[in-house]
Amino acid sequence: MLRAFLLLLVCSVPARADYIHDNLRFTLFHELGHAVIDQREVKLFGPEEAAADGFALVLADRLLSAQDMASMVESITILARFEAATETFDPWSAYMPTGQRLAYAICLYHGLQPWRGGDHARALGLPPALAGPCKEIAAEIRDAWEPILAGLTPDAVSGRLRPGRGKALRLLAGDIRLINQNLGLPRDVPVTQDWCGEDNAFYYQYDERIAICSEMVEALIESAGRSLRQ
Repeated sequence: MLRAFLLLLVCSVPARADYIHDNLRFTLFHELGHAVIDQREVKLFGPEEAAADGFALVLADRLLSAQDMASMVESITILARFEAATETFDPWSAYMPTGQRLAYAICLYHGLQPWRGGDHARALGLPPALAGPCKEIAAEIRDAWEPILAGLTPDAVSGRLRPGRGKALRLLAGDIRLINQNLGLPRDVPVTQDWCGEDNAFYYQYDERIAICSEMVEALIESAGRSLRQ
């Protein structure tokens, strides 16, 4: 009963702007993971989408305050639960099912910050029995990314994120500055907002560009309004 109450408390009405920004922030960090994998030719031993999620959480742990990290994980939890409710399982998809992808993110969140995110992660649904294994999983993911991130300092490489125009990029302006202050890339990566024909975001290898789809922005605005009405 207490767990259900905590879950209701942390997943209740999100602040609309924070909810939208948090989900765009996680998307940016995820797509940046694809860019790093591509530009550094990172050898993977599993699905690239899962590796990009791991990168996003490790980078967030390095760059964000505990409060901002908690807010981001809470917001992606709310969105994932909306999406999972209408999702059709596709065994050939490059992505994990939304519920499983969310569980992985919460597991890493706890494992990366067990001393400050433990109670919150449990309230978001982490089974107590998995708290220990999640610490081990997070340590492995962090250990895999740390040597790569250590070689991507602004002093070591000169590439940067180069934002274009758009509502999403205005919301992400502070995050892009924070990334550029702490992370270098082998080559510049433009970040654009485009109409893509679907609610999504992409890293395009052919021109080394991150695209945030305008449809994603509209979908986040709509889902924020839906959650406020509930």
